[in-house]
Amino acid sequence: MFEKIFDDTYIVANKNGKFPDSICTYFDDEVKTLIDTTMDTSFVNYFNDKKVDLIINSHFHKDHCGSNHLFPNAKIIAHPADIPAMQSFTTFCEYFGINDYCSEEEAAELFSWLDFHPSPIHNKIEDGDIIELGKTKLQVVHTPGHTPGHCTFFWEDKGVVFSGDIDLTDFGPWYGHIVSDVDQVINSIEKIMKINPEAIVSGHRGLITDNIQGELRNYLNKVYEKEEKILKALKNPLTLDELTHKKIIYGKWSEPTHFFYFFEKLSLLTHLERLQKLGLVSLENDLYVTK
Repeated sequence: MFEKIFDDTYIVANKNGKFPDSICTYFDDEVKTLIDTTMDTSFVNYFNDKKVDLIINSHFHKDHCGSNHLFPNAKIIAHPADIPAMQSFTTFCEYFGINDYCSEEEAAELFSWLDFHPSPIHNKIEDGDIIELGKTKLQVVHTPGHTPGHCTFFWEDKGVVFSGDIDLTDFGPWYGHIVSDVDQVINSIEKIMKINPEAIVSGHRGLITDNIQGELRNYLNKVYEKEEKILKALKNPLTLDELTHKKIIYGKWSEPTHFFYFFEKLSLLTHLERLQKLGLVSLENDLYVTK
């Protein structure tokens, strides 16, 4: 799919944008630019007759930078907090929490579909930077929580935020590894709400133009809904493993499903860290207990 959304601006996706696919944006401006590349390497075929001078990565996840290595003539830029995981498989695994929280079976399942290729990085982006593509000028908005270096991009002239994985899906925000932070996720969503964009281009839903503030509020409320479920479950003290099998984050998943178990567990850990900081939960003899 190569779909025009504004003059000389297109959303690009292999399928429908649903994970593990994603929706990228191409700017046919003076600097031919992509925001993100997909994990499916057939994505590069969309650009057989199109030049790509610049790739701006929203974050290090492979569904957003997985084809970077197939654009050897493009300059690639990203936030410094995510660059180490884009360039080193060892760091990538550390960011995911694979070394500390993943069994051999879980790791094997993850690696079976994560086709890691180191990404060249030519420059760094920081909060507030203006990326000039020609007519198009994008302001970098650092929105961490999903990952440490997750960024969104505000095109002020059009009132549009390219929101990456602040994606406004029904699932809600994702924060399923040890470098994720639920408080930062909340702050980042609120940061976009303050920008008050007229439209959002989501990394998994594409162009959204209706009820943007309502969409953002509903998305933020998913965090609090999951917290309420965790607190309810912990009325009877539980170990992390016992809480994981309650399937609060992902809902239904068949057992044994190592892939979902791992991300369920890491998502719960990030929630529990926040709830402990708030004084609502404590850890006593490997049991999480509500106060």
